[in-house]
Amino acid sequence: MADADRLDSWKEIASYLRRGLRTAQRWERDAGLPVRRVAGNSGAVYAFRAELDTWWQRRSLDGDGPAAQAVVTAAGRGVVRADPAVPAARPRVRPFLSHDLRVDPDSARGHADLAVYFFTLTMVGLMPPDEGLPAARGAAGRALQLDPDWAEAQAMLAVVAALYDRNWVEAERRWCLAFAREPVPAMVRFHYSPFFLEPLGRYAESLANLEPALAAEPLYLLGRVVRATGLYAVGRVDEGLAEFELVCRVDPQFAPAVGTLAREYALAGRLDEAQAFAERAYASAPHHPNAAGMLAGILELTGDRDRVRSILEAHGRERAWSLPRARAEAALTCGRADVAIDYLADAVAARDPGVWLLFACSARALLRATRRWPAVRAALHLPPDIP
Repeated sequence: MADADRLDSWKEIASYLRRGLRTAQRWERDAGLPVRRVAGNSGAVYAFRAELDTWWQRRSLDGDGPAAQAVVTAAGRGVVRADPAVPAARPRVRPFLSHDLRVDPDSARGHADLAVYFFTLTMVGLMPPDEGLPAARGAAGRALQLDPDWAEAQAMLAVVAALYDRNWVEAERRWCLAFAREPVPAMVRFHYSPFFLEPLGRYAESLANLEPALAAEPLYLLGRVVRATGLYAVGRVDEGLAEFELVCRVDPQFAPAVGTLAREYALAGRLDEAQAFAERAYASAPHHPNAAGMLAGILELTGDRDRVRSILEAHGRERAWSLPRARAEAALTCGRADVAIDYLADAVAARDPGVWLLFACSARALLRATRRWPAVRAALHLPPDIP
């Protein structure tokens, strides 16, 4: 085989497999991973990519591939364990999953991705904050045990510190660690802007931070939504609107863009367009508290109160913990920021990280102009110089 196909160390082999060193060695010992040894040097190994690919495909087809080596579950207090034989741990997570979540117990990448997964479940209303964010912290912490330099894991610990603990000093320390090595991963930058820079009012810095990330990942639509909200915040509203519309052309059902446009259209009095966009967002993500709230708010404006009641009551039955965010979104979409801030305060008290979605675009100024904003700002532990 060609030298270009050859991997010349355990580190290179493990990296190619996207697994930890110990996992690759265990697979060679127990599962026949095709690793060769250099004659006369028992410690030196090498392998060929083509042979590894063939092994991987064969094991996967047999139902005993690498993905079947570990089942990761989350138990109380966010402890992440690689033990498929612990049935008591599963009910905390299984209701939110269509299948068992399988992660290599020796993979820093796998645990860092798992942290993002738990955080995302919480943001979209599928997992309560007191379960989802400690679970994200546990998974990110395990990733750093496996690889102390894993930037994405540091980023998730920073997100949890800011949005759950409201400890902005610790969050900044973690962000410094996440940015310590070049190149900074695009996903680190995509979390840094909306979950640290924007809450602190550093919008110009947020836009600058996004530029290299979007250059690397131009079709990461959530990153483009964050850029659009940043453009709104610095007064470049037409550019922000164009960015949102670009995302909607790429994916007409992408709820973060479609929903935000629905709110903007409602606040501008364009109710027909607002309802059309809100219906699309709700159809894409009916579990999402912001999607439910936006549609309910627009239906309130059109006079369909029976449907408003039906949407909010159903949301409260299924996930009561996120109902304050949904009600805040409904009031905000109606332009009743003084009512929205009261519900927002309840969501803040529940440590719902999704409260920051309510501050996007025109809504930010409305909320921060209310009488109760100084108290909510204090509850979020934001610095007093944040307007």
